[in-house]
Amino acid sequence: MNIFTTIALFCAISGACSYHVTKFKSYDETTKDAYDIMEILMRHRTPERYLPQSYFQKYGGGRSSQLTSFSYKNCGDPATETARLLDLQITPDPIVLPGNVQLAFKVQNLKTAQSPIQADVVLRKKILSIWVEIPCIENVGSCSYSDFCEVLAPAQCPEPFTENNIPCKCPFPEGNYTLPSTQLEINLSDIPSGDYSGQIDLKMDSAPIACYEVEITLA
Repeated sequence: MNIFTTIALFCAISGACSYHVTKFKSYDETTKDAYDIMEILMRHRTPERYLPQSYFQKYGGGRSSQLTSFSYKNCGDPATETARLLDLQITPDPIVLPGNVQLAFKVQNLKTAQSPIQADVVLRKKILSIWVEIPCIENVGSCSYSDFCEVLAPAQCPEPFTENNIPCKCPFPEGNYTLPSTQLEINLSDIPSGDYSGQIDLKMDSAPIACYEVEITLA
């Protein structure tokens, strides 16, 4: 996962889960289901790692499919992608929000990524051992973006990023980027606890930049 992918996924997850369903004032029957799903997803869930075996016997699933720790994997073709993750460390696990997150990474960017960057984002939350997709509502959630740079444009770069010359919005110049182990304060209180999955596929001029999937637990 490159730095652009890391920031994009966190932005998408935090944005999708920070919406209050009561914010939406009017909708037709076609979109009502999406808001009903969001109302369910906004409820706090006990992470699977803390549930007894009797839970899985009752509702299905099993420990073999449990989300027990933070993980990530490439969902594209590393041979054709222009951004590469050399190292990534995130603690604590699970993450407690609001709270402090310890982050460290090394990234190699082989080609400058600049607007317009196309992004396909899929976000899910686990309910009763089933991954439920977070719908795209008001351009937040499991959405496709013609230029994700527009989403990142309002972002304020954390001071440790600035000190280490790491960009957090477009363009992302070619080069190597290293963030030493750094504590970041995340002031997000609206994201409900539970197990989450996020996938983002990034392209520029139809050429792949990176595709990654992460699984993360919020407690």
